[in-house]
Amino acid sequence: MAELSRTLPAEDRLVLLPKNPGLFFIFWQFSSGRVAAFGSGAFLPGVEIRLFCADGGEQAPPVKADWQAGRGYVPVPAQGKTYQAALYALRGGLWEKLLESNQAAAPLAAGMAEDRAYASLEFHKKVLS
Repeated sequence: MAELSRTLPAEDRLVLLPKNPGLFFIFWQFSSGRVAAFGSGAFLPGVEIRLFCADGGEQAPPVKADWQAGRGYVPVPAQGKTYQAALYALRGGLWEKLLESNQAAAPLAAGMAEDRAYASLEFHKKVLS
């Protein structure tokens, strides 16, 4: 079977999307020049995704990934805040920022856990006398 080829973007991009109140989904695409830099060994194959709070909160711990993965999940440090991600790669022993994402708000959970709990029909049965 012939391999499908895809045209690489002219520019690198990093996109941050809320998945649920506890996770962000992040994906990245590299231009052919950046792919060549990773392929030549200019950057080590591991990248770090760093999540920064745009509202002035603390930074989340970095999440490691392989540059070829192109996507990953990042835990949300605090619900209801706005975050921005950055992708870093290691070159010459130093972390270099390659990309910055859009800003995305972490959604809030809908009410308290007990408000979202499942109530079975057994709970609502009335005893007939």
